[in-house]
Amino acid sequence: MSIVIRPGHFHSEPHPAGKLATTLLAVTVAGMADPARFRRGKAYVADHAVTRLEVSTGTLRGSVQGSRAEPYEAIVATRLTARPHLGNAESFRTQLSQLVPDAGQLMVSCSCPDWDDPCKHAVATLLAFSEELTARPELLVEWRCHPAEEDAGGRPQVGSRAATGRHLRLAPPPPDHDPPTGDRPARQRTPPRTPSRALPPPPSPYQSPRWQAFLGALPFPDPPDLPTEPAPLGHAMLGPVDVGAWIRSAVELLTSLE
Repeated sequence: MSIVIRPGHFHSEPHPAGKLATTLLAVTVAGMADPARFRRGKAYVADHAVTRLEVSTGTLRGSVQGSRAEPYEAIVATRLTARPHLGNAESFRTQLSQLVPDAGQLMVSCSCPDWDDPCKHAVATLLAFSEELTARPELLVEWRCHPAEEDAGGRPQVGSRAATGRHLRLAPPPPDHDPPTGDRPARQRTPPRTPSRALPPPPSPYQSPRWQAFLGALPFPDPPDLPTEPAPLGHAMLGPVDVGAWIRSAVELLTSLE
């Protein structure tokens, strides 16, 4: 169920807790918006540019007349909380600090090309809604709390407000208990993993077509068959050596030098 509001058209006596609700929500908006966009959003509200508000569980929608013919559509989603037991105005006042969301519990989106978080149209939507709380603070309960006829379990929750975007993300909370066996969906079998095969060694770069074209198709010559034994090679080059004659000639040479 949603509640449609034409801002500024509901005239009634202020609620005893209404002014506090208006102030607390305006403080939240001022803390999450930059000063320039907060001033522009406040000017939109003063100029009655917020033409329509729609309040539903967890979602606030606003139509803001901007620079183009068609109004911009702003959406503010909030994380839901348990519905309080309101007895009188004083008990309502004491629970407003828990009912008014902070910046981390809000996510905004708008049809305008301004991707700041939040844009001036979202600021105007929140400020126009905060002014409606002066006479009807129960609208805050309808926006922030679970419906009275439903419990709080198994309902999607709005995640924290991301610093990099203004898109709404709904994620269901984990179940409190396992479903019965008959209602449990069939578990999909994971296919067995095939063992990985060892990769073959990379081919030599000299076997590439470019190298084959460079080297040509002629076979390389066989290496020469060289002797490997040092002794036969020395005998073939020097011939037989008379060690005794070599020593005598060396002694005679040294004696003649004296």
